[in-house]
Amino acid sequence: MRTAPRFAATAALACAAALGLTGCFASGPYADLSGSEVADKSVDALRGASSLTVSGKVWDAGKPLELSMAVSKAGDCRGTISGQEGSFELIRNGEFVYIKADEPFYRSQMKDLPKAEADGAVKMLAGHWLKSKASDADSKELASLCDLDELLKDFDDSKGAEKGEVTSVDGQKALTLTTKTDEGTETLLVATEGKPYLLKAGVTGKEPAEISFTGFDKPVQAEAPAGKDVIDADQLG
Repeated sequence: MRTAPRFAATAALACAAALGLTGCFASGPYADLSGSEVADKSVDALRGASSLTVSGKVWDAGKPLELSMAVSKAGDCRGTISGQEGSFELIRNGEFVYIKADEPFYRSQMKDLPKAEADGAVKMLAGHWLKSKASDADSKELASLCDLDELLKDFDDSKGAEKGEVTSVDGQKALTLTTKTDEGTETLLVATEGKPYLLKAGVTGKEPAEISFTGFDKPVQAEAPAGKDVIDADQLG
C-alpha cells in the first residue's frame, strides 16, 4: 500500500518548505533549543557550579597571557597568571588577597620609579607573598579575578550562535556552537551529557584566545600563606 509513504513524503516536503528545513525533524543534542539558547544554558550551568577552574590563553591590552584559576562561588580562589611582563600566583581567602610575583612582574610595575627605589622594592617583594585587603583600591582588580560572575560576563552575549557537530573535550561529548563576529569566529563546546557545562571556548582573529572550564564543584585549595614569607601591605607605609 503506497498511500502512507506518499503521505509521509508530502508532509515532509511541506514541513521543509514552511520551516526552512529546520524544526520538523529536530534531532541531536538540545534538539528543542537554538544555538543561542544552548550557549545561554551552558553559561548558566557554570554559574550554578560551586567552583570551577578556568585555564588557557587570552589577550589583555594587546599582550598574551596564560592563566589557570580555581574559583569558588564564595569568592575564594587560587591560581597563576603569566605573560611577557612576568608572572604571579594569586590567592584570595576571605577578605584578604595574597600575591606572589616574580622579579620581571615587579620590574614592569615599577618602570617609572627611580632605579634605586625600584631595585629596593623588587628585592623586598619578589618571591614573597604580599598580603592586602580585597577591598583596598590597589587590590580590587586582583580580587575581581576571583569573582566567578565577573569572569563569565564575556559569555553572556550569545546572539547568532549556530549548532555544529558533536565532538569531544577530554573524553566528554560536546556540541559545537559557532558565532561569526567582526573580529573572528567564536567557538563554544558544550557538554551533551550530565550538566550542560561550557567546557571550552575559543575565538580567532588578531587576539585569539582559548580557555577551558574544568574542576566543577571541586574544593578550591585557597589556604592563606603564613610565616616569614608573608609581607603585610598595610605595614609598608
